[in-house]
Amino acid sequence: MRSNSSALPTAFCFAGQGSQYYHMAVDLFNTAPVFRQWMEIGDRIVKTTQGFSPLEIIYSTEHSLSDPFDHLEHSHPALFMTQFAAAKLLQSKGIRPDLLLGVSLGEFVAMSLAGMLPFEKALKVLAHQPSVFRGTTSPGALIAILAPEQIHEQSQVLRETTEIAGMNAERHCVLAAPEVETDRVIAELRRLDIPFQRLPVPFAFHSRWIETAQDDYLNAVKDVSFETPFWPVWSACLGAQTEAADGSFLWRIVREPMRLRATIAAIEARGSTNYIDLSPTGTFTAILRQEVAGGSSSSISALMSPFGGDLKRLDALVRSSPDETALDSRN
Repeated sequence: MRSNSSALPTAFCFAGQGSQYYHMAVDLFNTAPVFRQWMEIGDRIVKTTQGFSPLEIIYSTEHSLSDPFDHLEHSHPALFMTQFAAAKLLQSKGIRPDLLLGVSLGEFVAMSLAGMLPFEKALKVLAHQPSVFRGTTSPGALIAILAPEQIHEQSQVLRETTEIAGMNAERHCVLAAPEVETDRVIAELRRLDIPFQRLPVPFAFHSRWIETAQDDYLNAVKDVSFETPFWPVWSACLGAQTEAADGSFLWRIVREPMRLRATIAAIEARGSTNYIDLSPTGTFTAILRQEVAGGSSSSISALMSPFGGDLKRLDALVRSSPDETALDSRN
């Protein structure tokens, strides 16, 4: 298999909660046998262990694209399965990653694709996570904002009610807050005229407000074992490569802030890269365009979008010659 560019190493990028929506990747599911196969394998695993079908939920005719996909028990396995199946589809087309980049739940996808954590085990761990938080953690929120992280210190309200859960780009970060403070936070963001989006998650992940789940979480993953990765796995939790993992590292992924900006900078410091965004919303694409320096020869592309065109982008990725820049996801 070849990388998508002979000149640049190819990075498959996987996102976390907030990038899911109903009917995601429906064209790939209907027309790409490899994608469908991995989705069906995951569906059988979740049916057996959790008693419901992620596929019936993802592609339910009762939900439209605009309905919030915010039930964690459903969105956790659905998001993992979709991104993993997308990566397997690209591999089947001859597009091989040279490194994997994951943030939050996306780190589980990256570790699984790299062979650190087998697909079935990773999916079972993720499918079980929501019940751990549901039984131990008070409701909370994650709110993505288009502002530098310094805004947190500049606003007394934000200092009192939130923590920075993610530093994605120079003007893109994520705030965590308990549910009881969410209205106050949103009112402050509106007063400051800061664009924001509340993510479809029920808990304030990557903050102190989920620490009540730590003991139960660690107990749930204490027997999980890991192998040495056969591709480099870059962790937005560490801001560096993941050399080894254990149950405590899985906890760190969900508890500690997401350091995506620092991770991208560390990858770029090693040289330009061909980034392929495998999040359903193309989440990485906008962030990378902010963070990849103008002098870099890195390329940025996406496979999926809520607005359709997945087959067109897949075809362009496959048809692009080794020397061509990957497809611009705006097409």
